[in-house]
Amino acid sequence: KLATAVMAMPVRIEVAPAGTTAKDIEQEIFIIPRETKLSLLERLLQDISGTMLVFLRTKHGARKVAHTLKLMGHKAAEIHSNRSQAQRRDALSGFKSGKYRVLVATDIAARGIDVDGIEAVVNFDLPTNSEDYVHRIGRTGRAGRKGRAISFATPDQKGEIRAIERLIRKQLTESQMPGLATQAAPRPESGPAQSPRQDKEKNRPYKLGPKRPFRRRRRHRGSGRVG
Repeated sequence: KLATAVMAMPVRIEVAPAGTTAKDIEQEIFIIPRETKLSLLERLLQDISGTMLVFLRTKHGARKVAHTLKLMGHKAAEIHSNRSQAQRRDALSGFKSGKYRVLVATDIAARGIDVDGIEAVVNFDLPTNSEDYVHRIGRTGRAGRKGRAISFATPDQKGEIRAIERLIRKQLTESQMPGLATQAAPRPESGPAQSPRQDKEKNRPYKLGPKRPFRRRRRHRGSGRVG
């Protein structure tokens, strides 16, 4: 009332609390060994028909994932600090126009990405801080559209999951993919030195597991709701 009395045509602006995420974004998380992440991403690409923005922590990881997706036959582009400004512009332009279906990015390089109609954001790696999670997934579910935010976490990242849930004041739905391992394979205690041929294997694309249909099962029970 006071504003109306002393101001001409006042405008009221309300700011959402920190950590608020769009209500139209469906958020879920897979807790899996790191070595099965590429297999899961491939299965999600079969299940999701629209565009996908994939986040990784490092430029090396982003480059490797983008390279592997291209070898699989997916139209993918990458944005990270090893790409020139012209290459980043071309990647973003191609993603907007539909030339590329998947854009693989790091947090720093992805600043300023403003593309409507992204169907899913995939956190291939959890962000280094919880606030970045909100910024990442905010690129889907815009303008009244439904969006999906899918995160991959390893079993030792329960603390990071809880930190995200506290920030967004919401419990993440834990999903499972039938046929994918949920525990890491045991490592041999010792072994012979690797040969040059074995060293080359490290630089090869990820190997994929068998393809099966996607199915969501249960909610993550690692933490409760925080009000």
